[in-house]
Amino acid sequence: MNGQYAEIKAELELTKKELLSRLRQSTQYEVSQEFLFQNQQSEKEKFIISHIKEDLYDVERALNKMKSGSFGICEETGAEIPIEKLRILPTARTIFEFSFTDLYDRNKVISPQRENHLYLV
Repeated sequence: MNGQYAEIKAELELTKKELLSRLRQSTQYEVSQEFLFQNQQSEKEKFIISHIKEDLYDVERALNKMKSGSFGICEETGAEIPIEKLRILPTARTIFEFSFTDLYDRNKVISPQRENHLYLV
């Protein structure tokens, strides 16, 4: 792992702990999705738990990318994501996740040939 990512890794690990804690604190949380639907949970609680799980998945993916050496590399272009942007959004998977302008500029970066294909990431 690149030394410049040490601060980001520490932040991701802290975020992971906080998300796991929030999941455990939910009195209605159960690991089994089947059991969740049998409970009398409110839709709001299910929604919150779902988002916590999504955030946790994103954090774990970023930490795994650090271990494998692929952290900070855009999954769409292969370009390096600037460290300044990763400090803002350490779970970013592409260089296009930071602003509307970046999303607009995406068409200039991706070749027309690639746009005609469906890619699952």
